[in-house]
Amino acid sequence: MSAETHALLSIDQHLALTQTLYREARLLDEERFADWLDLLADDVHYRMPLTARRFRADRSAALAGGAGYVFDDDKGRLGLRVQRLESGLVWAEDPRNRVRRIVSNVEIYRAQTDGEATVHSVIEVHRSRMDAQQRRLTAARTDLWRLEGGGWRLVRRLIGFDHPVVIDSNLNVFF
Repeated sequence: MSAETHALLSIDQHLALTQTLYREARLLDEERFADWLDLLADDVHYRMPLTARRFRADRSAALAGGAGYVFDDDKGRLGLRVQRLESGLVWAEDPRNRVRRIVSNVEIYRAQTDGEATVHSVIEVHRSRMDAQQRRLTAARTDLWRLEGGGWRLVRRLIGFDHPVVIDSNLNVFF
């Protein structure tokens, strides 16, 4: 990577963006979806490409995205997903799932455009449904965040889902 890619933010900006990541996780855990949508830039691009397990000899990119996407959403589509979850008609969410997100391995670098930052992180999503159904979903995330309106807004999120097969009954969660 170039030196520009590794340029760090100021300590204050780094702390503010890290806190924004933690706040984002808490908002989603508390199902405060409208507040979460406010963290998204109007031009947000939120996607999770299909992935495949590959042998080490196969050097093709596992996140190439050529096979399609599980999610490939803009802000309007994310808003529709939120409306669906809040409708009360999603049977997989009744009774309510208990969800906890753990964000870790956070690396933040100055992006090529002023006022933007590239963030690499890992997210672990624990979801408990009923008494016996407990799942742990993990993913790597590569984000682009933009400083606007006095706060950080998510512009782009690429989710590298660690599971080639969905190990849960649905993906009614945001990463």
